[in-house]
Amino acid sequence: MTDLKPTVLTALNALPACTALAFAREEQSLPIITVADENISIFAQADGTPYLEEHILRIDIYTAAQSEASSLAGQTDAALTALGLRLTASQESFDEAAYAWRRQLRYRALIHQDTIYQ
Repeated sequence: MTDLKPTVLTALNALPACTALAFAREEQSLPIITVADENISIFAQADGTPYLEEHILRIDIYTAAQSEASSLAGQTDAALTALGLRLTASQESFDEAAYAWRRQLRYRALIHQDTIYQ
């Protein structure tokens, strides 16, 4: 299976936030954008061999202010849409454990080898 996380992290590096695979508030200051796989599965097979992979990625944006979360979500969406990922869900809340605003975005992509199909 293909690992999309490094590609996504690279695409998000230009944003004004720290990008990481996990959130550890003690180690990093806000804003932070994390990337995680929610599901990876075989979408299609050809001659019994996996041909297309379906990836569902979760992007979590942690910020000190709600308006900053909205702004970063827009910038994140622009960067990931340019890669070929498709936004399927967005949810915003205040995360009391992290004491930060959290915008959660879910993206879907179909992949064949190194090519992302929308």
